[in-house]
Amino acid sequence: MAEKEATIFILDLGSTMAQIHSERSQSDLDWSLQYVWDKITDIVAANRKTLCVGVLGLRTDETDNKLQDDDGYENISILQELGPMTMSSLRNLQSLVKPSNTWSGDAVSAIVVAVDMIDTFTKKLKWNRKIFLITDGQGPIDGDDFSDISKKMNDSNIQLTILGVDFDDPDYGFKEEDKPSAKEENEKALRALVNECKDGVFANVAEAIDELDTPRIKAVKPYKTYDGALTLGDPKTFPAAMSINVERYFKTHLARPLTASTVVVKSGGLESESTQPVESEEMEGIEFSAVKQARSYKVNDPDAPGGKRDVEFDDLAKGYEYGRTAVHISESEHNITKIDTQKSFSIVGFIPCSKYEPFLNLGETCVTVARKFDAKSALAMSSLVWALSELESYAIARIVTKDGKDPLLVLLAPGMEPDMECLYDIPLPFAEDIRSYQFPPLDRVITVTGQTVTKHRLLPTDELTDAMSDYVDAMDLSTYGMDDNRYDLSHSNVAATNISSDPIEYVPIDETFNPTIHRVNHAVKSRAVYPEKPVSDIPPTLLQFAQPPQDLVEKVQSKVDSLIEVADVKKVPAKVKGKRGRETVKPISGLDVDALLGEEEKGEINPDNAVPEFKQMLAATEEISEIEEAAKQMGAIISTFVTESFGDSKYQRALECLGVMREELISLEEPGLYNTFMQGMKKKLLGGALGGDRRDFWFKVRWGRLGLIDNKQSEVSEISVEEADEFYKSNDRLERLQLLLGQRVKLADTPHDEQENGDQDYNNKLDMSTSEQWMEEQKLAVRKQVLPTPQQLRADALAAKKTEIAAKKAVAFDNSNFRTGEPVDKEFAFCPFKIVVSYPERFVGKANKPRVKPYFTRILYERTWDFFYLHDPATPTRDPYLLIPSTQFEAFLEEVNEELDTSLRIPTGNNTSKFYLKFGQGDTPRPRYLRRSEEETSLDVRPWPAINPNDIKDFEAATPQEQLAWRSKMRVVKTGFTPKLGVDPDKAARKKSHRDQMLRNTLSYLGLLGDPDCHDIVFICVDVEAIERPPNPISEIGFAILDTRDIRGVDPGAVGRGWWPKIQAHHLRVYEYAGLRNYRFVHGCPDLFDFGTSIFPLESKVGEVIMSIVSPFIDSDRNVIIVGHDVKQDITYFNEIGIDLRLLAGLIEPVDTQQIHQAWCGTRNGRSLVAVLNDLDIQSRNLHNAGNDAYYTLCAMIGIALSESRENEGQGNKILSKID
Repeated sequence: MAEKEATIFILDLGSTMAQIHSERSQSDLDWSLQYVWDKITDIVAANRKTLCVGVLGLRTDETDNKLQDDDGYENISILQELGPMTMSSLRNLQSLVKPSNTWSGDAVSAIVVAVDMIDTFTKKLKWNRKIFLITDGQGPIDGDDFSDISKKMNDSNIQLTILGVDFDDPDYGFKEEDKPSAKEENEKALRALVNECKDGVFANVAEAIDELDTPRIKAVKPYKTYDGALTLGDPKTFPAAMSINVERYFKTHLARPLTASTVVVKSGGLESESTQPVESEEMEGIEFSAVKQARSYKVNDPDAPGGKRDVEFDDLAKGYEYGRTAVHISESEHNITKIDTQKSFSIVGFIPCSKYEPFLNLGETCVTVARKFDAKSALAMSSLVWALSELESYAIARIVTKDGKDPLLVLLAPGMEPDMECLYDIPLPFAEDIRSYQFPPLDRVITVTGQTVTKHRLLPTDELTDAMSDYVDAMDLSTYGMDDNRYDLSHSNVAATNISSDPIEYVPIDETFNPTIHRVNHAVKSRAVYPEKPVSDIPPTLLQFAQPPQDLVEKVQSKVDSLIEVADVKKVPAKVKGKRGRETVKPISGLDVDALLGEEEKGEINPDNAVPEFKQMLAATEEISEIEEAAKQMGAIISTFVTESFGDSKYQRALECLGVMREELISLEEPGLYNTFMQGMKKKLLGGALGGDRRDFWFKVRWGRLGLIDNKQSEVSEISVEEADEFYKSNDRLERLQLLLGQRVKLADTPHDEQENGDQDYNNKLDMSTSEQWMEEQKLAVRKQVLPTPQQLRADALAAKKTEIAAKKAVAFDNSNFRTGEPVDKEFAFCPFKIVVSYPERFVGKANKPRVKPYFTRILYERTWDFFYLHDPATPTRDPYLLIPSTQFEAFLEEVNEELDTSLRIPTGNNTSKFYLKFGQGDTPRPRYLRRSEEETSLDVRPWPAINPNDIKDFEAATPQEQLAWRSKMRVVKTGFTPKLGVDPDKAARKKSHRDQMLRNTLSYLGLLGDPDCHDIVFICVDVEAIERPPNPISEIGFAILDTRDIRGVDPGAVGRGWWPKIQAHHLRVYEYAGLRNYRFVHGCPDLFDFGTSIFPLESKVGEVIMSIVSPFIDSDRNVIIVGHDVKQDITYFNEIGIDLRLLAGLIEPVDTQQIHQAWCGTRNGRSLVAVLNDLDIQSRNLHNAGNDAYYTLCAMIGIALSESRENEGQGNKILSKID
């Protein structure tokens, strides 16, 4: 437990404290208060109720203290009663501390009042008691009772500190000149009082203020990280194995700066403008309020407004990224990702100190000692420590600090001090934590012939090595500091200075402070005390080691100059930009790093690794011819991808390579190579030279804007922006010319010089002076005739779309490579026919479904399909299942879109993969070609092909993972989509009837309906609280039990208050999560159980503890009814524990207080537990504690049942009155 401390500050507020002395710019009071506010803000920042502060005003205008009726206690006022200090108290105190108009007031009497306040507050308990007196010593002092006062303070263990304004202090080196005689006498009297007090301090307040800039290190109590056995071997198996009872504590721990909270500035305007009730959490102070954050989750939903809909956090599932997909692991199966570890600390081996690499140190250091008051363990620990020390070895140990925690490997090093023998440990990295890099050696050069050379122009000479060694030695800080004194090392004759101090380390660890931490603390304290003033400058103490000492830098300058001269260091000239936009980076050493670290250069680019190897080849080029060769190889690979592509299966790879080739040649300022390739590529694509009609690939090139490189994209390009655009549009112009001239027109490689005789006008053009002039005029004439109108543009766009669809369809329905009974390539994508026919029901909206559905109903009519079949090796005798190529289904949707002007497409998200199934992983069975269906009314396949025996053999030879993946796809082929359930018009009525019946059953169980002795029931109410952060473990379980035998003959009273004492409540808090508390969505209060004592079972023992609570009722064959508020959720949590609540209740339906409240109120909306209790006028507190929630839920059930029963009686009495 933290120590308790009571501190009283006595502030001299006399009129003399308003004066300014010693050439200061502040009054004596304001200057002295720097120390007081610093001490008080430290206490406020600690936020501990055991740190109590009181403030007394000395020489005040008023008198306000307990001893004011006695003589000598005038002009002493209590400004702050002894107690915890907050920011509000500090603000109030600052307003009270101001100079008075009074000269009189006895400082010793103020000390007596302070002693009385401390004794009254702390009594005889264990407290640290302190009194600080800040005064200028100019008030009257009565020194008659010093001995009695000092004895009282010593008996009460009160430490007295007197800080005087301009008091003489030889140790600090201050003496006030022309000091008034009264002040001089007062100083002597106060010093005498301090000398009689135990641990008293008498000092000049200037010394205390000077020390404020030196950060005060927070004293930290030892924090135990492990308490158990340190073993060598397994003591359970081998009794002779070593086992030492030890305790492990942090030795070093990362310190962090204060954290900021998000707040909002209060203002009346903001509050008045609010239109919704906002629940805010008040913070300390009057100008801020805490900000509450809420997070919403959305998913894509085409039918929802805006295309997205909200989902509840409880509906989310955890998914692990695996490639480009997410693998879902349910919460119930999440334990498979965890290692089941037990708390342990065991030595697994030893290593000589000389073989351990210090760079492997990872993390914070801990110290392990023998358990206190265990002599046997202390002796064993001493033996182990001394053995490691004598053998100069370290131990390697595996530690698990708590059950279920991740294991760590630590290095154990012996530590021996006069009063302690221990083991220091530091975490070691695992293999995955190591980053291994290979660099060329620094002391030798390996030639191309394999010879090792130690003398080389790239290696340092002995002279350079010595110069560098001298420079490093001169910059050594380990002996730069001086003990108590400093001297200038630039003086060569040190002895002449007559300084005998020994050199010490310049930057000792205990004087090196973290600037970030202490600057934040300093700024926060400054702003807390002076909110209107700017934050003061950074204290010099935090910056003293920010730069090397100037005198040391000047001293070693000669060493630096020598080093530069020996190393022949010269300024590197500015890099001249050449033609290429990218220069090869050369290391300073001149070594060929690529030759040392990289792979051997490859002569050809591998199509399977085209992009990286293309980039590597370009990076290694030095000549234009090498760039041309790389571009030529890449162009050949792109052409091969397009030629060999089955449909568009390899288009994506070709486009990727094309994009990389374009980008790299732009950066190398060689756009001509790319433009030449693209011009030839286009002719091949449109001319059918790349494996048939590949216009669909050309459309993808256009969409990706991968055409010619114009002079805007690269300054050295000879292609204008207009020519680049024309390159995309040239095919459209060609089609327009064909329509205009009414004949087949082709693009010639060169213009024809000879023309056929024909039209007179045409021949007249040949008489023109030059063919170029004729061509220009011909272009102008064509442009005039082909100038598009908006209607023509729409028609052209429609024609282009039809052409695109026709091109896709031609590729999709090309079955020249299909052979009956044979499978196709593994990369071929299929769509199950069941998925196809169910498409309109799943993915078409209500508006378009009537228009689209006929196309799927008559899907075989006037349509062509290539059908494939797939057998299940598990049921080889059953008929196979049908599939079609995914590209054919895409073409079918495009046709429907064209005819109906819709936008049907294969859905994105989780369902996308069901339309693109690929088979054959690990030689598992692939679909085989059945036949083509052309304009049939039905598909009649009799008999079906038998399963191929090779498919069964290949499936059995596959690995379990491959079989599992195949079965997952086959399940989609077999079942398709689960049909959507229609809207049930009677659903709401059935739910209402069910709730009404549950309420009647509850009345019957409690004996409020029918025979009161008919049911012998035990109600067991449950409530579960889980941690709101994933993986949402169960942290609390609450039980409330009501036996109907206990309430027979007992008056229930209002809302059942007479029955509440009969309820037995239990509260379980899982030990591993007892330190966690919910705060984001609900404010948990696990430590505020109001109806008993909480118990803390281990997570592995929770099930046993639960059964011990309910077993007495189950073993005696009692009828058990489970009760809960939204009880389905609690049942689910109990299933995770391994307990089925429905089985405990003998399958009797549970009572849900949320539902019976709906039946009682006649509402369709379920309400929270607190709302239900409010409706019943039942006061509650500390909800979201599982034990309290279970208790109040049972009270709610009783209250609802009694209210319903009494309402029914009232209605019956009204009916009888009408009959009478």
